[in-house]
Amino acid sequence: MGTVTRRPLRLLLRPLLVAAALLWVPFVVIWALDVDVVWVVPSALAFLPYVVVATLAICVLSLALRARLAAGLAAVGLVALIWPRADRLVADEQPPAPGPQLVVATSNVRFGESDPARLLEIVRRERVDVLAIQEDTPDYTADATAAGLRKLLPYAAAKPAPGAKGVSLYSRYPVDEIAPTRYDFRSRGGILTLPGGQRIHIRSVHPPPPFSPKNLVSWKRRIANLPGPTAGGVPTILAGDYNATLDHHPLRELLDRGYRDAAEQAGEGWRPTWTNGRWATLTIDHVLVPSRVAVERVGVHDLPGSDHDVVLSRIRLPR
Repeated sequence: MGTVTRRPLRLLLRPLLVAAALLWVPFVVIWALDVDVVWVVPSALAFLPYVVVATLAICVLSLALRARLAAGLAAVGLVALIWPRADRLVADEQPPAPGPQLVVATSNVRFGESDPARLLEIVRRERVDVLAIQEDTPDYTADATAAGLRKLLPYAAAKPAPGAKGVSLYSRYPVDEIAPTRYDFRSRGGILTLPGGQRIHIRSVHPPPPFSPKNLVSWKRRIANLPGPTAGGVPTILAGDYNATLDHHPLRELLDRGYRDAAEQAGEGWRPTWTNGRWATLTIDHVLVPSRVAVERVGVHDLPGSDHDVVLSRIRLPR
C-alpha cells in the first residue's frame, strides 16, 4: 500500500519539478536580450544568483526522485547560468602597470546613518588614497569631518545632500573638480594629481535603483552618460553604488566601452556588497577601472549602520 501511495505522489511531483526546472529560462532570456523596458525586469535580474542556487536544489531533488527530465532541464540551466559567470570566481592575469599604486574605496553610508568612526578606521588601516561616498548627508559630512576625515583625505569634490542624493569624493591628493554632465548629476569627482605629476580622473557614482518606471529611465540614462575610461585623455575610474549587478545591461554596456570590474578581475565578482541582513544580498557596488590598470587586491569590509559594505580596491596605474 505504501508503494502504491508513493508512486502517485511521485507522478504528481514530476510535472511540478519540470516546471520548476525551467525557472532559469526567463532569466537567461532577459540577460541575453536587452529587454529592460519594464522596471520589474532589471529588479528580477538582480536576483539571478538565487536562481542558480534554486536550480541546483531542483536538480538534486529531481535526481533523488528519479525525475530524469526535470533533472536534465535543471542541469542544462546550471550550465547556462554558471558558464558565462564562472570567470568571476577566478583572478585574471593583469596587464603590466609600472605606475603608482592607488587604493580606492567606495562606501554607501545609507542616508548618513552609518558609523563614520568605523569608516575612517578602514580608511586609516588600509591606507586609502581615494574614498567615494554615496548618500552623503550634511550631518554625516560634519560628523566624519569631526572624526578626522579631512586630516586623512584633505582634498574633496563633495556635494552632501539630504536623503540618497548626496555624492562625494575625498582624496589624499589634490582634486580639480569636474562638474557632472546634464544627465549625470548623481556623480562627483575630478582630476587627481598624484606625486610625480601623473593625472587620473576619478568619480563617485550613484545611479538611482530601477524600482519604478521613472527610476528605470533615470538609472539607464545616468549609467550611459558616465565618462569613458580615457575621458579627457587620462585614465578614468568610476567607484560607487550602481544599483546594478554585472548581469545588468547598462553596466555591461559601460564595461564594453573599455572598463573592467576590479572585483571580477580579482576573482571576487560573486561577493555580495549589499547585505541588508534581512532577506537578500546582492553585488551592486563596483570599482571600474580602464583595461590598462592592474588590479592587485579587492576587499569588502562591514560598515555598521549601513546596508552596504565598504568595497576597497588596490590598483596599479600604467605609467
